[in-house]
Amino acid sequence: MKILIIEDHQVVAEGISTMLKEVDFIEKVSKVTAGNTGIDFLQQNPDTDIVLLDINLPDGSGIEFCSVIRQEFPEIGIIALSTFNQAGIINKMIENGADSYLLKNTTSEELIGVIEKVSSGIKYLSPKIKKILNEVTVLKSKTPVLTKREKEVLTWIAEGLTNQEIADKLFISQLTVVSHRKSLLEKTESKNTAQLIKYCFEFGLL
Repeated sequence: MKILIIEDHQVVAEGISTMLKEVDFIEKVSKVTAGNTGIDFLQQNPDTDIVLLDINLPDGSGIEFCSVIRQEFPEIGIIALSTFNQAGIINKMIENGADSYLLKNTTSEELIGVIEKVSSGIKYLSPKIKKILNEVTVLKSKTPVLTKREKEVLTWIAEGLTNQEIADKLFISQLTVVSHRKSLLEKTESKNTAQLIKYCFEFGLL
């Protein structure tokens, strides 16, 4: 079996590589530090069996690279390996083609086991990841309902526009934008814009 690690933290990549090279059924382990480099590698080495893919990469999001790999190399297994434990990110990776999602504090035994499962065509989510997703599913049932205008304002807030810029975009007054922003904060129980965006992303409101 041939494995490619796409991970920009070389110490992490080296540690994983050293561990995997001791596994009998793993023939070769390669490492790259960026998403585009990983795509280039796979084009030159299409016989790669498994990709271990980080999310926070220097040249883009692992979520986007996951989609590219799945489309261009449908036979390759993809295992997301990240420190991010937010349900929104986990779901995005799965939607974009990841066969499994592991946190970087996983054990070597679990990682090896997941590699075996994915190489056999089995999609796998650990109990820890399932718990994160299940907890969010329960919370989603309590997610506030936003009006059409609130959703429009939220979209532009996420784009970083000011109240006046949003008002100009939607042909409404700045005071109306302020009112909608206040309503969004109250409905999501957020203290500031950063919390609002995080909440809305987490619960699928964006």
